[in-house]
Amino acid sequence: MDFLSISLFYILERFAFRIYYFLYHWYVRGFRKASNWTINYLAKLDYKLAFRVNLKNIFQPLYQDYSLMSYILGFLLRSFRIILALIIYSFAIVFASGLFLAWASLPIYAVYQIVNTFFK
Repeated sequence: MDFLSISLFYILERFAFRIYYFLYHWYVRGFRKASNWTINYLAKLDYKLAFRVNLKNIFQPLYQDYSLMSYILGFLLRSFRIILALIIYSFAIVFASGLFLAWASLPIYAVYQIVNTFFK
């Protein structure tokens, strides 16, 4: 093999490696970061909305008052808070998923624009 073919092979190998590394970094590591951010955000929301606490104690009375009215009010208020928390969690998950999909589509859009401009 001569020097030119070895050099060409090295350049092509480096080019393929850089494309692979970019795709791995952009999609795999990016997905991990986005999912970790979303999970941390949901944990902060759970601290404020107390979804798990309300779900665990849905049939318990409010403020340890064991009257019938406290059981009824406790169930109704906790049910309302659970439904509200589920709605807020759903919006947060849909928003984070939309942001990730938009972010993940950026390289595809850039390649499309380059190809479209080049072949016009």
